Amino acid sequence: MARELREDVEEVVLQALGHVERRRVLEVVASSGEGVLYSDILHELGVSTGKLNYHLKLLEVVLERDDSRRYRLTELGMRAMRMLRGLTEDLDEDAVRRLSGVRERRDELVVSVVGWYFNMVIALLCSFVLGVVAFLWIMVRRGLDPVLGYGVMGVSVVAVVLVSLWLLRVRRRAPEKIVGFLQRLGLYRYRG
Repeated sequence: MARELREDVEEVVLQALGHVERRRVLEVVASSGEGVLYSDILHELGVSTGKLNYHLKLLEVVLERDDSRRYRLTELGMRAMRMLRGLTEDLDEDAVRRLSGVRERRDELVVSVVGWYFNMVIALLCSFVLGVVAFLWIMVRRGLDPVLGYGVMGVSVVAVVLVSLWLLRVRRRAPEKIVGFLQRLGLYRYRG
């Protein structure tokens, strides 16, 4: 087999196996000997039609659809499933422990980066409010209607407090969302 063809095959299979939802599609199709209808895959996975269509498009080389519109594994798809199943067969305790340690370090890194980013955003918001307050204080001293000046200051402070509270709430789910986003960009491959 030519090197270029081998690399293309490897890339297609790794792309097919590189996302948890695509692996789940392959598992659903592989579990049925007579093939699976689109609606059955959709129901089994519980994803949107757009998401399923996207994944099926990326799985075209490892899946085929017959005349009765049932999805089946191609020869390459069967090999991919054998490879996938072979990855987790007979794992020893040492391999599981190493995997767990890698996952924990990776998750700690994502959480710390997200924490740093959100703290920076909150600090910038507070700096913005201080700037608005200082500007309005100067403007009130120069003759701006004090009610208007203090009203804008109050609204600014309340808005920043509400945005900060919202950001802190979002921060809890952010690592998971950011990892998902990075995976879609292809910048973050493995996720526990």
